[in-house]
Amino acid sequence: MTNRPLRSNPVQDACLLILTAIALTAAVYWLRSVLIPFVVALFIVSGITPILDFLQARLNVNRIVAAGVTFALAIGGTFLVGMSIWLSMAQMSEEGKLYRMRVSEIVSNAEDWLHENVAERFEASEVGERSEAAVADLVGEPEATVVPVERQESDELLANAAADLRDQLEAFLRNAVASLSSELFQLGSTSIVILIYVFFLLLGNLSGYGENTLAYQVDRQVRSYLFVKTMISLATGIVFGMALWLFGVPMALTFGLLAFLLNYIPNIGPILASILPLPFILLHPDGSLLWMISAIAVTCSIQVASGNLLEPKLMGNSADLHPVVILLALMFWGTLWGITGMFLATPITAAIKIALDRMDVTRPVARVMAGRLGPSANESIPAS
Repeated sequence: MTNRPLRSNPVQDACLLILTAIALTAAVYWLRSVLIPFVVALFIVSGITPILDFLQARLNVNRIVAAGVTFALAIGGTFLVGMSIWLSMAQMSEEGKLYRMRVSEIVSNAEDWLHENVAERFEASEVGERSEAAVADLVGEPEATVVPVERQESDELLANAAADLRDQLEAFLRNAVASLSSELFQLGSTSIVILIYVFFLLLGNLSGYGENTLAYQVDRQVRSYLFVKTMISLATGIVFGMALWLFGVPMALTFGLLAFLLNYIPNIGPILASILPLPFILLHPDGSLLWMISAIAVTCSIQVASGNLLEPKLMGNSADLHPVVILLALMFWGTLWGITGMFLATPITAAIKIALDRMDVTRPVARVMAGRLGPSANESIPAS
């Protein structure tokens, strides 16, 4: 009796894949507080391992000393980032009174415009209604019901509307600064946990695997993506922050840092980086109309040049993912892990695509993720 190989059932395999994906998604969501710092640390270690190897060979020291030097450099970089954020927040605190005065000026101008346009129309309408009532009395027709709009009541309505607008603008400015400070503080506290993970991961040798292994392929592609993306994001953040600083926009260092970080989020990140400083440009105490237009045009041009000219030329399709798949990955990982998931969406999805490409059952899914819907080159089209 011969043993026949078991034939795979496509429907059964598809059901198993779907159930496995659902189970993994649930696990990733419920363990996000533990997984997020660890996964971020893995990507950081993958990116700085060449620096660690260089220090180890250049300084002729063991791995512990090289890891200590790398960790000290990371601590120094984190300290510099924290100092830049603190200086930006201190600058904003000093100029907060000027911005409140600017808000009051805008509201006063709006109130004057309402008085000149809306109130005069109400008065003209009131005079017209009274004239119609006088004519009706002369011809003997019954007087229509007239509800006059008194000037005092209109002034009170306009004053209340102006006060509400002033309060809403000031509340928006306070909430924006408070939210930004909270997010940056949370980012700093999470960075400490990530650095601890990074230090212990650097003590081990994560590059000791063969070239044909899945870990090597994932590490190579992720490392290449992170290196090029980091260089582009760093250049974008520096130029963006310098442009804001030259225009005199407060918190230029913070906005430059945010431009650097948000550039890791494809498509959406550069748009957010361009929108964030807009309230501080439009409400600048000494800003003229030409200055506002120039500041907005320059900062937006930097993001457009980085995202549409520099990045496609240097990176190409290094992640080997279709643009629609990247957008879906942004929404999926953003739902699971929030803003951190959006930062990690592209490298995580690229790693998943590599893993799926190594198995026969899931290889068609990997080809769809890469945008290759037809049969691969090593597959023959069955004859009819």
